[in-house]
Amino acid sequence: MKDERAETDGGLLGPAPDLAPEERERRIVAARRAALAWRRVGTARRVEALTAVWASLNERRAEALAVIREESGKPPLEAELVEFGAASLLVRYFAANAQRILDERSAGMPWFLPNKRASVRRLPRGVVGVVAPWNMPFLIPFGDSFCAMLAGNAVLLKPSQWATRTALWLESAVAATGLLPEGLLTVVSGGAAAGEAVVDGSDMVLFTGSAKIGALVASRAAARLKPAVLELGGKHPMIVCADAALERAAAGAVWGGMANAGQVCVGVERVYVESAIHDAFVEKVKARAAALRLGAAADAEVSRFAFPPLLERVQAQLDDARRKGAVVIGGGVLDREGLRMAPALVLGAKPDMLVMTEETFGPVLAIMKVERAEEAVTLANAGPWGLAASVWTTDPDRAESLAASLEAGMIGINEPGTHYAYGSMPFGGVKSSGLWRRHGDEGLLALTQAQSVLAHEWPADMPDPWWFPRDERVISVLRRLLGLAAGA
Repeated sequence: MKDERAETDGGLLGPAPDLAPEERERRIVAARRAALAWRRVGTARRVEALTAVWASLNERRAEALAVIREESGKPPLEAELVEFGAASLLVRYFAANAQRILDERSAGMPWFLPNKRASVRRLPRGVVGVVAPWNMPFLIPFGDSFCAMLAGNAVLLKPSQWATRTALWLESAVAATGLLPEGLLTVVSGGAAAGEAVVDGSDMVLFTGSAKIGALVASRAAARLKPAVLELGGKHPMIVCADAALERAAAGAVWGGMANAGQVCVGVERVYVESAIHDAFVEKVKARAAALRLGAAADAEVSRFAFPPLLERVQAQLDDARRKGAVVIGGGVLDREGLRMAPALVLGAKPDMLVMTEETFGPVLAIMKVERAEEAVTLANAGPWGLAASVWTTDPDRAESLAASLEAGMIGINEPGTHYAYGSMPFGGVKSSGLWRRHGDEGLLALTQAQSVLAHEWPADMPDPWWFPRDERVISVLRRLLGLAAGA
């Protein structure tokens, strides 16, 4: 694994400080004021304004990438393609489909009530609290905020303390366009107190982070009768069948496990390989892993951790694997202060190893031999996680059968997990990996509330036949129309 660390590698900047309580309150009030103005803007106008905002952000992406790079240490090309590339796809999809999803639609009525009109309109929730993680410091805050604003809401953005500078750049760049009401996207920075203020000050919460903190967010929101969408941890099981296309499978495993230094919720963490091709697969993975470029140079592929506790956690998992008999290739600490380690392969992994049961969130691929893929499905489903999983085979029928047996919110078939970038696909997990979904029609609709409208149109001055006083002859007709048995 080639270390091509450059002097431009982002240094550790430390967590951002808390805002003063009075400043938090001022920002919450500003967001609430902006929400009242923005909810009166129609869907088409919101699409126009937010598309123009995105164009402005994209023109300034070199500035944003410099901040992202400084704050997270990401290699520049990875930051551009993932943070901005995926955001661009989301903007395109939702800009093209917002009116179809959000505009008022007719609702069906019984055939014998032609004089009534029914429709469903979508109302903004008001203020949406976005509690965002540090691993995708631009993509997730922007993606969640864009969809929330597109649905007519204001946003209170609480970034991770380790990704606050990127969020502040986003807030400033959006405000500079002058295209949105002042305060429509408002950052509330800080730690737990800021998060609590955002939950309390919003009408709905979108949270991305650990299951532990997600449970606290959900509990606080539930106590205030506010909905919370939770995207929590994952432990992506990759199941490689004997007939898999090995070059693609090996490349997918290395990219899926090492991208963003493994700090991806849907990233591949455990690989189950059928015994017939296990050794050949391992050799291909070893060769690809050995060729990875480390550091933060323009062409680097694996950089540093963004969150200090991760280095020790990942090292503890590797030590546990060694004690239990695994062969660990790589994984050495290259720069403890700079939070850099060599990517690691764990060969001969066993079900009781921490790298197979606990979320790793680092550049580690644990590979385990199985006799049949069905055994891997059982192992994959045994734990608490259910975010993403993948099946690798050239047999479409077997792929569908195995995929349908996996307990995960997102499945890849010969794909390592890029669901987030495609706005048409609901994004989220099952079990301890989350509640509800982002994206897709259901994700955008969740950012609104349905208002059902029923209008009586004609004759204008005639009461409905089931009102008082009731006529027995009319009631008899009603019973037949309603399918009620005579004499019941």
